[in-house]
Order: sequence, then structure tokens, then C-alpha cells
Amino acid sequence: MKKIKVIAFIVLIGVMILWGIAPVISKVVFDSYSPGMLIALRGLFAIIVMAIFINKNFKKINKSYLICIPAGLFLAAAYIFQFVGLKYTVPSKNAFLENISCITIPIFMFILVREKPTWVSVVSAIVCVIGSLFLVGNGFDFMHFFSSGSLKGDGLSAIGGLFFGLDIAFTKVFSKDKDPLLYVFLQLCVLTVVSFAYSFIFEGLVFDELIFTFDIWPLVQAMFLGVICTAICWVLRAQAIKYIDAVTVSLLVPLSAVVASSLSIALQMEEFTFNLLIGGLIVLLSIAMSAIFDYRKGDQDKINNENNEEVIERNEPNQNQL
Repeated sequence: MKKIKVIAFIVLIGVMILWGIAPVISKVVFDSYSPGMLIALRGLFAIIVMAIFINKNFKKINKSYLICIPAGLFLAAAYIFQFVGLKYTVPSKNAFLENISCITIPIFMFILVREKPTWVSVVSAIVCVIGSLFLVGNGFDFMHFFSSGSLKGDGLSAIGGLFFGLDIAFTKVFSKDKDPLLYVFLQLCVLTVVSFAYSFIFEGLVFDELIFTFDIWPLVQAMFLGVICTAICWVLRAQAIKYIDAVTVSLLVPLSAVVASSLSIALQMEEFTFNLLIGGLIVLLSIAMSAIFDYRKGDQDKINNENNEEVIERNEPNQNQL
């Protein structure tokens, strides 16, 4: 069992690295595909491959899976805001701002099921906002704080992070009795349809910014994003998290932002700045605070439930007492 956990941990790290590479590749591919079209192609390639993995499990689909429609709409909105934001900002900021989804989940859980956020969630959210401001701002030069960034790109990336948080919270509430791979597959089907519609209507007819090519290399890059970074990664992640505790998974999520930043700077797509260092570290700290507390709270809840069950068993009359 220990060996399986080690393998699962390594697989999960590999998934996070690939998700860190994805925004850098996407930024390059924008020369050949507009953001909406790239999302649509990524989704199309992903659902084709995931259909192979799901295979016979399609028979599990019933009316309860209609919940995947709103979930898919939230996911589509998240990707559209994220990718359009990436067009106007650098991969590092885009990746870090996407990770604010981890902090917004408690807020959306309160909205959906009135689950009150803990004080640590509130503090983590505030810390995350401070870190995000450093990411998009100009260090300690408060007189010209936002002069060095792209508010359009950073703002859209942050909104994408909010929608990712909404999608995760929605999934947490409504997918408990669903097959995880089948649920993600149906979400991606909705995302693909919405993305094609967005691309043809808004990028094509409204803004006249639709970009598409049949050139081999951009198509290969789009296939890599869809097949490897989406389909394969989701399948591997679904298997790996069966053997890895929740806190480890949560703490590994920001690794993708670190990879995106490092690769983007190495490829000279952006310059290293203290804003990136300070803001990134603060965002990572906020996510770590939230993840560790949630893990400890889960353990405490488990202990409390076990104690309550013992009390009930002791108070119940046995057969001899009746």
C-alpha cells in the first residue's frame, strides 16, 4: 500500500507540472487559435480520449447527471475568462490568480448550502487578496501601484479563478453520488459546446477576432493540451487522489503556478519581479493555511462522530435489557 501511495504522489506531481506547462503553451498557441477556439479544441480532443477510458460506464448515465449542465456552464465560464485573461497578461500571473479558487470555495459553499466559513477561511481569503494585489501591482510603489500590470488580463484571470471556485463548490455539493470521470466528461462536453458557440458568435461575429488554422504544429499543440493536459491528467488525478489525503492534494495544487512562472521566465516570456515573488509566496501561504486547517477540521469532525456513535451505542438498551 505504501508503494502505491508513493506512485500516486509522483503521478499527482506530474499532473501539476503538466497543468503548469499548459498556460505557457496556450500563450504561444494564441498566435494560431483565438482563446475560445483553443478551449473548444482542447475540450473536443479531451472528450474523445476520455470516452475511451469511460467505455462501459456510460450506462451509468441517468437523469441525475443533468446537474452536469450548470456545472459545465460554470467550468466554461472559468476557462473562457482564464484564457481571454491569459491573452492580455503573462502565464505566471494567470496561473497564480487562477489558484484563488481554493480560497473562494468556502464562500460559495456558504451560498449553496449555508455552510459557514471558518475564521481561517476568512483570514486565508484576505491574505490571498493581498497576495493577488502584489501580483498585479507595482511592489511598494503605492503612487503607481497598478502602472506595471495589465488590469484587463489580470482581472479576467481573477474572475476565471472565481468561477473555478464556484465549479468546485458546486461539484462538491451535487456530485457525491456520481462517477467522477463520467461527471468530468459530461462537464467537458458542455464546455466544448459552449466554447465553440462563444468562439463563432463573439470572437467571430461580434469582435471579429476569430483565429483558426489547419497547420500541423499548432494542431499538435492543441492536441497536447486536450489529450495530455486535460484527458490524461484528469484520469490520472482521479486515480491518484484515491490514495492521497486531501491536504496533500490541496498543497500540491499551487505547484502548477510555480511551474508556469518558472517556465515562462526561463523562456523569456516575462521578467522576474519582486511582485511575482512576494505575491506568489503570499498566495501559496493562504492556500496552505486553508488546506491544513480543513484537513485538521476533517479529522476532528471524524473523531467527534466516532465519539457520538460510541455514546449512542452505550445508551442503547441491549437485548437482555428489553
